[in-house]
Amino acid sequence: MQLISKSFIILILGGNLVAQTGMVGGKATDHSTGLPLVGANIMVQDSNLGTAADLDGLFFIMLAEGNYILSCSMIGYAPVTHPVSVIAGQTIDLTFELEPVTIESKHFVTVQGEKTSGHMLGHLQQTNLSTTENLISMIEGVSLIARGSYAQEPSIRGMSGGRMNVTINGMKSFGACTDRMDPITSYVEADALNSIEIGKGALSIQNGSTVGGSLNLTMNQPEYALKKLWQWHIKGGFDSGSEERKFSFSWKRKTPGSGLSLSGAYRKAGDYTAADKQIIAFTGFEKMNLNFGYKKRLNQKSQLLFELVSDDAYDVGYSALPMDVGYARLRMLGLTLRTKGISPHLLNAEWKVYGNAIDHWMDDSKRDVLFMDMHMDMPGFTRTAGSFIDLLLGKSAQSLLKLKSDFYWTSSYADMVMYPQDSSPMEMVTWPGVERWNMGQFVEYQSIIKPDMNINLSMRYDLFHSMATNEMGQDELHIFYPDNDLERLDHLLSANAHLSYNMTDNWNSLLSFASGQRMPTVSEAYGYYLYNPVDGYLYLGNPDLPIETSRQVEWQNSLTSSQGRMSLNLYFYKFNHYIFGQVMSEDAFSYANGWKKYIDGGAARIFGLEWSVLHRLSSHFMFQGGVNYEKSRLDDYDDCLPLIPPLEFHGSLTYEDKRFWLQLDTRAAAAQTDNSIVSGENSTPAFLVINLKGEVDVLSGLKLNLGVNNLTNQLYYEHLDWGDVYRPGRSGFISLTLNNGILGQ
Repeated sequence: MQLISKSFIILILGGNLVAQTGMVGGKATDHSTGLPLVGANIMVQDSNLGTAADLDGLFFIMLAEGNYILSCSMIGYAPVTHPVSVIAGQTIDLTFELEPVTIESKHFVTVQGEKTSGHMLGHLQQTNLSTTENLISMIEGVSLIARGSYAQEPSIRGMSGGRMNVTINGMKSFGACTDRMDPITSYVEADALNSIEIGKGALSIQNGSTVGGSLNLTMNQPEYALKKLWQWHIKGGFDSGSEERKFSFSWKRKTPGSGLSLSGAYRKAGDYTAADKQIIAFTGFEKMNLNFGYKKRLNQKSQLLFELVSDDAYDVGYSALPMDVGYARLRMLGLTLRTKGISPHLLNAEWKVYGNAIDHWMDDSKRDVLFMDMHMDMPGFTRTAGSFIDLLLGKSAQSLLKLKSDFYWTSSYADMVMYPQDSSPMEMVTWPGVERWNMGQFVEYQSIIKPDMNINLSMRYDLFHSMATNEMGQDELHIFYPDNDLERLDHLLSANAHLSYNMTDNWNSLLSFASGQRMPTVSEAYGYYLYNPVDGYLYLGNPDLPIETSRQVEWQNSLTSSQGRMSLNLYFYKFNHYIFGQVMSEDAFSYANGWKKYIDGGAARIFGLEWSVLHRLSSHFMFQGGVNYEKSRLDDYDDCLPLIPPLEFHGSLTYEDKRFWLQLDTRAAAAQTDNSIVSGENSTPAFLVINLKGEVDVLSGLKLNLGVNNLTNQLYYEHLDWGDVYRPGRSGFISLTLNNGILGQ
């Protein structure tokens, strides 16, 4: 009735205006409850026009005659878009039914733009200085392994490295550092990031066999538009703690048949200061990132996408290690053909071919105290090329079949050159030119059994061929494995099943089972003379290692309402052939405690829970919080697994208005006393960190972002931090964003 009244008033008072314009009006509601969404944002894409839903969820907006795309969004809900054709003098009735955000059957999480969306942390605001690691760490069950302030490595439920699959837009990539100082996430800037897809354990095996989880970073892509237009933004920021300066830009050109995008970022930081005013040496870095994309519509059903990612980091300090990084470099190219509606049964198809090169150089040229009392260079590289075909088949949404066939080849090489003062340089190969060929087949079946129940079944087979090709590296390993030809052929089989049931209209229960397998990493199978500063041992690879396997069961329950959502997830992992480092000898050089060899460590277990809540206190205030807890055991050693985070809590209170937002968030962890003795871990104390941040729209196209990190100046480090190096103390930051809206477009 209110919508009719508003339409009537406008038609009477705006006679001449209405003769040239039309009106779009309607209602925004919660799809699951039918309740109005007060304050939902309705925006006209590619413009600055928009409005908000009133107390009854109603909205209206006047538009000139033409074709538009309207989007409706609200914190805690998945956004919805509708195309509309506005006719002068007429009113279009439009209803937006928004779905409350849920964690999908494989626990995929989507992080959109500069604020997280698509999961329980959907309203956490980000700043212009946020990194990809900042975004990932806000997801339940995800922690970061820090060896310095740069390139922190993601860990899912205490599993990292080779126990995870990491891809960029579905493209396989492998770090080139033997000490894992260059996780793939370090090569992607948050400004260029569109979404993060996370699978926990073997519940997601689409992009490869795994026991620990999967992480797919998708980049912003070029877009089409109904008419030719261009968009841009420029950002600049400064953080006082490390005197970090960041500059980034984005430019897009859109037409009805093609799209072009270009974005880049430059960051430079010095050594940061801890809460006790101690300057933490070797924590500075310099970084440049560039992303380019071009999309061309071939016809109404097909499009071609070309993408390029380039990333360079220089003079990166690693305070927890005896060496730093001279440079870390990524070059990646991809070409994708997508089609849809090819036939009544083949709904979508995607074919991609790609290649990337990663180069990494560790050096100690800026160190006064040298490891082994001599200078060393440790360069490494990986080269990867691959392709995949992804098909979606089905006659209706009731039953769908997904097929993915993929192939990739990768080569890994690393060596060490030592420069003794009184003798000639000495070289040692640490990764002996390992080549791996992989062919994989994935199949997934989804079916809605009845309106309140659906099942999801997935299976994956992988064939791996691995061999060491460098002659010097072969000779080194043959000292320990004289009868091994350093070549292996492995067959991996993984599967999972999910049963989802709506107990009531607002209570969903999900039961999942999974079986996963993973290959030993290049370091675990072929590494030589790899120093681990955590336990002080030199590590030796083992080409005879078996395939590591896992069994996993999860039970998730989620409750939703018009005010928010609460979720509880319980999980259990059982591992066989858990790969672990066992002491070979206590005899070594003076700088090391001895030698360890990667072995079949037998059985291991991880179990835990993730609890989170999202609650709208009012149309402006929102609270979110969560708790993560897990325990582990390495049975044959009667020990805990390494790098398992302690009990953790996070929470935030957000105030959001049309022109500004303000957020107070906290992170806390209990003391961790369940540390791995065999791995050289020590107990770590509890901590509580509070941050304050906000943003205001100064005027159209100009935003000011500022805040304070570590507000109480807490002196702390986290359990997953190598070397127990203190994190930054209190620091302020400020940044500005300019976009084409400032020109009135």
